[in-house]
Formats: sequence, structure tokens, C-alpha cells
Amino acid sequence: MTIRHMEMSLNSQKIGFIGLGRMGLPMMANLLKSGRQVHVFDTSADALSAAQALGATIEPSVQAVADRAATVFLSLPTPAIVELVLSQLVAGKQISRVVDLSTIGIRAARRAHEIVSKRDIQWVEAPVSGGVTGASAGTLTLMVSCPTALREEIEPLIQVLGTVLYAGEAPGLAQAAKLANNMLSAAALVASSEAICMAVKAGVEPTALLGIINSSSGRNTATTHKIPNEVVSRRFQVGFANKLSHKDVTLCIEEAASMGIPMPVSVAIREMLSITTATFGDSADISDVARVLEQWSGITIEDKAA
Repeated sequence: MTIRHMEMSLNSQKIGFIGLGRMGLPMMANLLKSGRQVHVFDTSADALSAAQALGATIEPSVQAVADRAATVFLSLPTPAIVELVLSQLVAGKQISRVVDLSTIGIRAARRAHEIVSKRDIQWVEAPVSGGVTGASAGTLTLMVSCPTALREEIEPLIQVLGTVLYAGEAPGLAQAAKLANNMLSAAALVASSEAICMAVKAGVEPTALLGIINSSSGRNTATTHKIPNEVVSRRFQVGFANKLSHKDVTLCIEEAASMGIPMPVSVAIREMLSITTATFGDSADISDVARVLEQWSGITIEDKAA
């Protein structure tokens, strides 16, 4: 164990968190609730105010977080932003471990690992699934890749955020698992919305239809949760931005292309997500894809008698 890693063990209650968005803020809050002292930074003044109200210590910069905390969590939207933040983190005086909760893709994760390893900083890849609801409740799924010994050290801390599932030791493996999962999640919602619009147009009431599907082979996460809870109810607030789903599906397609694997179905899913953004704007929820298909079909997926 290096001197920096010994210092990390002695200072394990003090952690950093960078990226206080819709997912980051509730995850950070759960770390606070576990009794840790959390030093935070975000470019949004509103996000910092919200974090301070919860009990976090506000720092003026990325490097300032790395000067205070040995373990720093990242929850950031794109690979480019992760790399930018890492370029500043590595200059910190205390940092010796990065836990990246972001979805950035396989090749970006491997580049990030190279960046931090040059400064004797450990890399834990831990993209999450479960949305804002899971982030708030501490019930996320964390897909983790890192050396086995490091996993044993970090798991008691990251279990505060949810269930830890190990994808392997090499950098990029957790990202591969996350991209596969998110592509399938998006595909389930797009395909289910399309199929349900057909049946509703024919005259089947949505709740009756969902009952049939969920007792049959078409059952999936969209038909059990997203469509009944957010589309039939007309809330359209799954809590995961459509543009982020588009980013994840695009990453999946690009990573597959780099390996020589065509993904024609994923390309079609991405096109539907693009159309959803064009129709409802950058703030669209992932469930708004159902509204696009409703418009095309001339129906709404709601029970008329309700």
C-alpha cells in the first residue's frame, strides 16, 4: 500500500462528490446520511445551494475537492466532461481514488483509467441504473469494474447507493454492461409504445392491454413500470432525460462499431429518441417517446373511463 493509500484509509470518512444533477444530488445525500463528510463541487450555483442545505461542504473548484478528500465520486453527463474534470482532479493533494458513477463508454473509461493511473490514483468504474427514484431511495444497481482487492475496499461505501454487481476487473467492463442495459431499456420503451399504440388504435383499453402483455411473453420494464406509471397516468416523468438516453444509445452504437459489430435495431431506437428531442425539446423525459407515437397514431394511451 502506498503512502497516499494509507492516508486514504485513515481519512475514509471524508469524501468528495462532483456533479450534483438529478442523479448526483440524491446520491450525494445518501452518502451524507451514512455519516460521511462530503465535499462537493458543481458548476450550478443552485445545485451547490441545495447540497449545502443538506449538509455538504461546498468547495470552490474541482481541485479544491481533491485537496480535501481522498475518495472522489463523479456523476457527470458526458465523456468529455469526465476527462476535463479528471485533468483537474489529478492535481489534488489528497485524492487517491476516483469512483466514476457516470455513463461514458468503454474507450472513455479506459482513457480515464490511464489518466488517473499515471498519478497513482485508483479507478473504480461504477455506472448506475435505477433513475432518480433509485438514487433517492438508495436502491440503484451499481455495475462495478475494478481490481478485486479494490472492490473489497470500496464496496462498504458504495453499498450506501444500492446493490453492487461486479462486471470484472478491467477498465471498460462496467461501461460495456451499462451500455447494453440502457440500450435494451430504451428499446423496450420504444417498441412497447409502438405496439401498444397499434392495439389501442384497434380499440383495446390500455390497462386491459397491459394486463395481457404483463401476463404474457411481451412483458418488460416499460410495460410493468414506465407505461402504466408515466404514460397511462399522463405524468411523463420517468426521471431520465430523453437526451441522456440518446447519448447512451449512441455510445453503445459507437462502441459496437469500433468492434466491427453492426447494430441496426439500436440505430432505429436512436432515431426515435432523436425525433422525441426534436418534438419536445432538450428537457423531454424518456417517456415522451410514447407521446410521439401517440401523435402519429392519433390516439392517447389512457383509459377513457378513468
